[in-house]
Amino acid sequence: MDPQPINKDVTEEDLNLIYDSFEELNQKLSGLASEIFKNETDKKVLSKPSHFTFSIVHRAIELNRGFKTLAKANNWLTAINLIRLQQDNCMRLFALSLVKDRLDFYQRILKGEHIRNIEDAEGKKMTDSYLSKKLDVLYPGFKMLYNKISGFVHFSKEHIDFNNDKIETEDSFLMYVRLSETTDIPIHEKVDYAFNMFMTGKELSKLLNGYKLSMAGFMKGIN
Repeated sequence: MDPQPINKDVTEEDLNLIYDSFEELNQKLSGLASEIFKNETDKKVLSKPSHFTFSIVHRAIELNRGFKTLAKANNWLTAINLIRLQQDNCMRLFALSLVKDRLDFYQRILKGEHIRNIEDAEGKKMTDSYLSKKLDVLYPGFKMLYNKISGFVHFSKEHIDFNNDKIETEDSFLMYVRLSETTDIPIHEKVDYAFNMFMTGKELSKLLNGYKLSMAGFMKGIN
């Protein structure tokens, strides 16, 4: 998918609407997890893969809260990193659906094994690159966002660009470099980053709903 142009016809009101949507998204994630918990405890069972899932949900909700707090404080350089961490949640939950044995997967993770070293049902190691490509089929643009935001995780060109402002004069330009000042960015960029964080959370909620449905079917087979 080719990069889409950023919509510059936005205002602070649009940004605040996205902030408000984070709370609704958190409630949806919590609600789905509660349904999974109820379906299992009604059978007097709480599966270990669901423990893995609940841990992802908890992290996702905290990331949404953290993003909102940082963004409202105008700390965008830190907030943007959380988009990549939310994508990490999507990839980890998605990985659970790709393995032959979910219990074995859970136990290996609990022992500290990295998911990138674990193979899926097709015998492919589930590296971030592999998982992001497969998720891009479900959610077009996932891989492109992954590549873009990954540049903010490790120090790179993105940090240098974020730190510089060019002030044009009549015959040249001046370079302004920040040290401790708060970094402000245009409103359309704020809306774009916030929207991407929100949409990544929505993709996670879809994956979580898929897990809920698969576990509901499994639980029906338990007497």
